[in-house]
Amino acid sequence: MVRVQPVFDSTLVSIERIDHPADVPHVDPPEETSATCSINLLERGGFAVHHRRQRWTVGTDDLFVTVPGHVYRYDHDDATDVVVAVCFKNADAARFASQPPVVRATNRRSYLRRRLMAHLRGGGDALAIDSIAGELLVGALESGGSDRLCSPSQLGWYANRIDLARQILDHDYATSHTLSRLSRTVGMSPYHFTRIFRELTGTPPHRYLRRRRLAIAAERLRGGESVTETCFAVGFQSLSHFIHSFRRAFGVSPSRYEADR
Repeated sequence: MVRVQPVFDSTLVSIERIDHPADVPHVDPPEETSATCSINLLERGGFAVHHRRQRWTVGTDDLFVTVPGHVYRYDHDDATDVVVAVCFKNADAARFASQPPVVRATNRRSYLRRRLMAHLRGGGDALAIDSIAGELLVGALESGGSDRLCSPSQLGWYANRIDLARQILDHDYATSHTLSRLSRTVGMSPYHFTRIFRELTGTPPHRYLRRRRLAIAAERLRGGESVTETCFAVGFQSLSHFIHSFRRAFGVSPSRYEADR
């Protein structure tokens, strides 16, 4: 028997905590067919999953991925595992067709897992949780990653500094930031900061800032602000650069985006 406790729900994602009541014997069914696309985070314990004639062990550092219509069989030694299931309501299941059910840890995946769990514990807003869950979905599909995994304490040290840098860029997006000043603020050398920022967030700092500026620009244009006002308000120093960057990001010019709002 499994016990399911709702944790979070939005139009994009539902998150549940799943465990096994200690006073009820658990018997694994012969097989189960997944109805959802999900990424499952193991908080405690472990189990094995059989899929397509292969057997995989799932540990607390791994991501367990299910695909709608795929058949799984589970082995639980003592049924003490606790799983946080992140279920995606509108995910393109075809992208996962050849995805193995168990995805091993990378520093980026561990970082995203840490962020998601922190937001769930802290009652994070729906936008933040949806965004992190989306990043986790992309991260599960990514290949590669550093061969050298950080220890939990080292990852925590990096995560705190990268999160601070993200907070600065998110809230102070109009400022003309420099790499040396930003890295110094979070207590890292510039080149080390750049490498770790890119590894954990999936993008270098300057692209992260540009993406943030463009997202704010879209909001301002929808609110009726002119293209020129928006350009300089979000931190671009050149109107032509802003127009080019906006068109690449959204597929239309800012003036067309403004007219179509």
